[in-house]
Amino acid sequence: MTGITLSPTPLPSNNRPLKSTRHFLEYAFFNLLLLLVCPLPQQAVVKIGRSLGSLAFLFSGRRKRSAKINLDIVFGDSKSSDEKNKIIKKSFQNLTVSALQCLWATSDTEKRVRELIEGEPAGLDLLRQCLKKNKGIFFLTAHYGNWEIMGLFHGYLGICSLSSIVRKLDNPYLDRVTKKFRTASGNKIIYRDESPLKIVRELKNNGSVAVMMDQNTAKGGVFVDFFGKKAATPRSLALLSYRTGTPILPLFCRPTDKGTYRIEYGPEIQFTKSDNKKNDIRNWTHHCEQFIENVIRENPAPWMCGHQRWKTRPPEEKETPIY
Repeated sequence: MTGITLSPTPLPSNNRPLKSTRHFLEYAFFNLLLLLVCPLPQQAVVKIGRSLGSLAFLFSGRRKRSAKINLDIVFGDSKSSDEKNKIIKKSFQNLTVSALQCLWATSDTEKRVRELIEGEPAGLDLLRQCLKKNKGIFFLTAHYGNWEIMGLFHGYLGICSLSSIVRKLDNPYLDRVTKKFRTASGNKIIYRDESPLKIVRELKNNGSVAVMMDQNTAKGGVFVDFFGKKAATPRSLALLSYRTGTPILPLFCRPTDKGTYRIEYGPEIQFTKSDNKKNDIRNWTHHCEQFIENVIRENPAPWMCGHQRWKTRPPEEKETPIY
């Protein structure tokens, strides 16, 4: 893999002209960023990304407010306001560095992705043990570290195929480019609005499906505690694992001070069934959230903390919005 060819594909004629023009301008700006970022050495990408992240911290009022509310929920009074602001700033820096690294890795993709990952991932033996069950794997993960590079690196390992459940981007030009990038190492994409049978098919073929469970679920989720507050959470991972017996294996990507990452698989999250399926699905979902909680508590800065995680409220709390 030498890189990813980026070329616009004409939009359907039924798009409104203004929206079509805006999408094309966004795509043109994206390609300008590629021209600026791709020739840079890795350490320059990290340095620039951290500087831009610091600027985002200074001027991104809405995201910063959401992040502050989130960290108040996560840590309460156990951390001072200054400590929380330092976490938010590092989170913004990590997110910006990750975005620039993804742009950078569109050129000479395999080589650059491998440069960003330090050593062999931990837990590969656990991954292989789960595959021996021949029921596929659910990867429990989150918007933490550089999850895009982590997914690409998994594909290059060649141990099992990976399908990621994602939302289709509003801009069709950028959606096509993003899909090309995400599938560069042989991975697959399953859009959220597609049939769940695609997920089942991947599991039956002993493939893996990555599910990110740290963001708000506006529809179809279940309310479970996340840092002690009810959060709308996707239940698909627990529900399908309950039905199929597919093992659940955490997969996380932890950044280093050098702007590289270390990947860890596992440990496998194991559950037992009771005679109450509804409670089991809720409890399994809650246990998955608790695992993500522990990762964030250990090191919160790599988490994308500006997302409005607790936006959707249970019926009894609809009159008291969080944000």
